[in-house]
Amino acid sequence: MKRFYSLAALLLCVWMSASAQGLRHSVCIVSPEFADSERAMMADYSLYMARAGMRSASQALTAYKNEGTFGSGVVVEQGGKKYVLTNLHVIGYAEKATLTFQLHEKTLRYEHCEVTNIGEADLAAVALPAECEMIALPLYAGEIDEDLSIVAAGFPGLAGKPSWQLTRGSISNARVDVDARERASRIIQHTASIDPGSSGGPLLLKNAEGKYEILGINTWKAFYREGVGLAIGKEDVQAFIATLGASKTDASNEMEPLRALSGEDWLYVFRQLPDSVQKDLRETDWHLPLDPALRTLAVRDSLIAQKGKAAKKFERSATHIVTDMDNMNHVRLVYDNYLGMNQQVGLQVGHDWLGYIATGVQITALIEEAMTEDEIFATKLGYKTRAGAMFGIYVGGQLPIQVGKYMLVPRITQSAGAGPMKTGNIYGGFALLTDTRAGIDWHIPFNSVDLVLGVHYTMDWQWTKNELKIPAYKQQTNREAFNQYLQHGLGLTLGIAW
Repeated sequence: MKRFYSLAALLLCVWMSASAQGLRHSVCIVSPEFADSERAMMADYSLYMARAGMRSASQALTAYKNEGTFGSGVVVEQGGKKYVLTNLHVIGYAEKATLTFQLHEKTLRYEHCEVTNIGEADLAAVALPAECEMIALPLYAGEIDEDLSIVAAGFPGLAGKPSWQLTRGSISNARVDVDARERASRIIQHTASIDPGSSGGPLLLKNAEGKYEILGINTWKAFYREGVGLAIGKEDVQAFIATLGASKTDASNEMEPLRALSGEDWLYVFRQLPDSVQKDLRETDWHLPLDPALRTLAVRDSLIAQKGKAAKKFERSATHIVTDMDNMNHVRLVYDNYLGMNQQVGLQVGHDWLGYIATGVQITALIEEAMTEDEIFATKLGYKTRAGAMFGIYVGGQLPIQVGKYMLVPRITQSAGAGPMKTGNIYGGFALLTDTRAGIDWHIPFNSVDLVLGVHYTMDWQWTKNELKIPAYKQQTNREAFNQYLQHGLGLTLGIAW
């Protein structure tokens, strides 16, 4: 009797092993194939989407463009033809894929298989060659209840390479409440271990005859919780399989609007959108990483349709006055040269209100060459260097003009300040100073900030009680009150704006 039980146990182990071996004829590695031009486009958009703050989408694009990306898939049959069912996010925007079946005795590899269909619920299908004899699995026809014993099969990564994995568990939630973003009518939660690379592999149940049937397609894993795998349920899988063979849907065609734009041009369009829209696009959920970029263009087209004259601001080649600038902060280093003798260097920290009104605070260092004079004999005693620190505010107006991807900003500002003046160890004093500056700034966009270069004409009025003569000024002397001086010069601006 004991020998009978031992033989029965041995036969059960052999049967289970053969059953698992049979699954290898139905579950495969799915590797998307991309042309070099597509990889180059993904690399370009990966860079500029990262600069737009869409880092997860950027990282996903980087994975697609690199060699060796893969997921899992399961063989199904529809209309007498066999397909490999997988996740859309495994295929990405590929038109073809390589399907690899790792059997114990050999490895079968089918290259350049056509991606025939994509679905709303993150599903995609790849056609198998007619000569392929891999085994299609049927869909489970019964009810899905909690505590059903299930199996997850697939090829998660091990040391960067796909490795066969068969894990067991149970249904822990037959219908998960998820956001509308999932676009699946049912999400199944289970406890069978799945890992990156398992995406697209089947969630299976053994029927009464000991054969595997598909309950769903493993798609997500909750990394912040233990034993939480999520699969697209059989209802969406069945609806998707019913579309196979009827018509072809191609994810790569969705990229056409982006093919006409470089990543840098797209980033320019993105930055012309209102801040609230940019925030929404950064936080949007997506199945494919270029979805946020495509939605950016859809929002642009919608804004143009609502307000026809808004079209110009999205054209990098167009020159136009910008009528809906966002508020910007800036830091500027300003240098003024007054006829070569007197100079001023200032630091401005300010804010541009809707692009048209400039306000801020400043601190400047004023250096002058002043002539001392003996009051009794009216003799000139020589030049003295006089320096001062002026603290003040400024206000002005400007007109942003878009020139291609750059911004040309004519501006005029008026500043007022005051501070101490000192001449060597002899003369001290106090001065009031106003500067009128009129010039042009050139904004050059970099990542999240603009480099600002500018030139301007400056006119400076100064009032002081100090008895020094300032030759570079046009002097109006009143010994009983403040001495008033006027000087003119040219200046340069270097700064950043964001």
